[in-house]
Order: sequence, then structure tokens, then C-alpha cells
Amino acid sequence: MHLNFNAVPALIALAILVAVFAAISRHHSRERVRLWLAGWILVLLRAAVQFVNPPRPGGLRLDLAIGLSALELASTAFVVSVAPKASTVRRQLLLALVVALPAVIYTNTMVWGVESPAFYYSLTAAGCLAGLFILWKWYRKITTYGVAVAASILLVGVLVGWSIAAGRSDYGVHIILAAINFFAAAMFWYRLRRNSAGVLATVFGFFSWGASFPTAILLRTWMPGAKLDVEIWDIPKYLVAIGMIVTLLEEQILESEHLAYHDALTGLPNRRLLQDRLLQAIAHAARSGRKVAVLLLDLDDFKGVNDTFGHRIGDGVLQEVVGRLSARLRAADTIARTGGDEFTVVSEVVDPQGAQTLVWALESALLLPLRVDRRTVKLSVSVGYALFPDDAADPGELCALADRAMYVAKHGGESLNSADTTY
Repeated sequence: MHLNFNAVPALIALAILVAVFAAISRHHSRERVRLWLAGWILVLLRAAVQFVNPPRPGGLRLDLAIGLSALELASTAFVVSVAPKASTVRRQLLLALVVALPAVIYTNTMVWGVESPAFYYSLTAAGCLAGLFILWKWYRKITTYGVAVAASILLVGVLVGWSIAAGRSDYGVHIILAAINFFAAAMFWYRLRRNSAGVLATVFGFFSWGASFPTAILLRTWMPGAKLDVEIWDIPKYLVAIGMIVTLLEEQILESEHLAYHDALTGLPNRRLLQDRLLQAIAHAARSGRKVAVLLLDLDDFKGVNDTFGHRIGDGVLQEVVGRLSARLRAADTIARTGGDEFTVVSEVVDPQGAQTLVWALESALLLPLRVDRRTVKLSVSVGYALFPDDAADPGELCALADRAMYVAKHGGESLNSADTTY
């Protein structure tokens, strides 16, 4: 056994990265992080192989086969982690199989000296057809994304076919590794679509990682005497890893900011964000001469739903209620969850009749029973409202008047939900 101590720094760095991603995965619920961990473990395996048996003339082919296969499997894991339609474990396994199996078979047959162009052509065609079939099966329609992916698959097939025709099946391995990393870069960008430091670093890292394989071919062909340090080839890997970690930190910050202004169960604005939206609506209405309706909604007998079916069903009912209420509102309206079964709506209207029409629309949203987890739940809603500037100009007073109107409506008193009501 020959040890390559030049590979020790990279081995240590990758081991630390694996430990970091393992720690992150224990506290992160997204499947994406676990796939990233699997990918970095495979990259670490390749580094371990290079340390134990470094590349050398007459070296063991098993080392090369394991190292290249580990790289292909790692890149496949990264692709699957951000593939738009790979949302279930079954789909993830299917996509991984379609991407990795032809690549690994091609690589191993090349490493072990199989010389059969017909076999390589057949394997390449089968891999391309499998990729196109999955694309059609999952999308079933022509989209810009689908056309781009299909064209990329065909291009990879053509380039690998060219390498076979040129008698350089080893070039095919470089093309496959480059293609998988380019796919990872493109899908990472397509899936996240943020101009953030983490996303841009990861995308550029994957692109650079993919570009390193054809670059190696060009250097070997045109500059056979050129020698680049191993550290230079490893830069794209570390850039990808750093980008992934920064991306997770950015997502954590965005999630924390979202939770500071939104309800965790329904995703609706909370009281804090509602106050800001209400102030904006009042300011806009004051400039345009319109009115602002503040509606307070309370679900009738919702406590009975929790008592009868449990809180899990109760949470599902709330989410269904939000969906129905939101469907009756305009995009410019705001609906916020301001209590356990209480919601507040802010809407600009032309006159009091517009507010009353909105009340009727929201009440009618719950006329039909709700179906949650094979259970039927019948609910109604009590609504009260107040108008700016007719009833009050102060946001707090508007909400208080709407609450008072809702209370009267809920307890069967004379309705305050009418255009001619005085407060």
C-alpha cells in the first residue's frame, strides 16, 4: 500500500466538512441537507482512495473505479437534492437511478478496459432515453425548463457519442462528470432563484467543478507538461460546500424573519404585520379619497372541533378555512390571524356597501361543510367591521369597533354589519 501524504490536507478538510454537514442534518428537517451529507461522504471516500492508493502508472484499477464512481454518485446526490419534481423518496431514488446507473456502468466498463463501441453507444442511448422519459413522465407538457433539460440531455449524449467514435471513451467519463455538475449548478439556481451570496457561490462552485473536467482534457492535450497543484482542483469543491452552508444560514434568517411577521400554522400575517398593513392602507385611502374596511372574523364553535376531533384536525380545519377566506379576497387585501380562531381583514373599499358585500362574501365562504382527513366539519363565521374614516381615524379604535360589532353579531344581537350602522 502506498500512501499519498500530499492528499492529507484535502482529506482533513473534507472530513471536517462531512462532520459539519452531519451536525447540520441532525437539526435540519429538509431532505436536501441529508442528500448533501451523502454527497460529501462520497467525495470524502474519493479523497480517502487517493490517499491510500494515489494515481500512478500501473496503479490498481479498482482505486480509479471507486474514486470516479464516488464522484458521480456525489454529483448525482447534489442534483437530486434540488431537482424540482423529486419531492418524494420514491422520485428521488428513481432520478438517482436514471442519472447514476448509466454513468457508473460506463465509467467502470471503461476503467476495466472494455472495448466495445456498440456497448458504449447502447448505454449512452439508454441513459438519454431514460432521462427524457422521466422528464416527460413528470411534466407532461412543453415548458421552457423542460425543453432546456431535454436539449441538455441530448447534447450530453452527442458529446459522449463523439468521444466513443473518436476512440476516447475516457473522455466520455469527463463529459459525464462535467454534465452532472452543470446540471447541479443549473437546478440549484432554478430551484432557489436568489441573488444571495450562498446561492451564487454554490452555483459558481458547481459550474467550476464541472468545468474542471474538460479543462483537464484540454491541458492534457495541449499542455501535457503543465502541472497544477491538487489544491487548485479542489477549490470548486470547497466553494460549493461554503455556498451550501451559507445558503442554509440565509434560509434560516429568512425563515426567522418570516416567523416574526407571520403565523406559523397558516402562514398569514400576524398582529405585528397587520398593524403595518393597516397603516399603509389608511395612508393610501387618505390620499385617494377611498375608505378602509377593517373586518374582524371569529369562527363559531371552533372549540368544539378541537374537543371532538383533536387539535391535529383543528389545525387542518383552520388551514382549510384560510384557503376559503383567501379565495374571496383580492390580492391587495390583507387577511391576518389575530387569535386562535380569529382573523382580521383589511380592505380598501369605495363605500360602505362595498364593505357589506365583502362581509357577505366571507360569510358565504363557509356555507359548505369542510372535509379534513375524511371528517366533515360544519362551521360558520361571525363578522363585524368598521370603516375609515367614517367610524374612526385611529387604527386601534377601528379594530376595537370592529371587535365590538363582531361580538354583537356573534351573540345574536342587532347586527352592526350594515352600511347605516352608527358606532
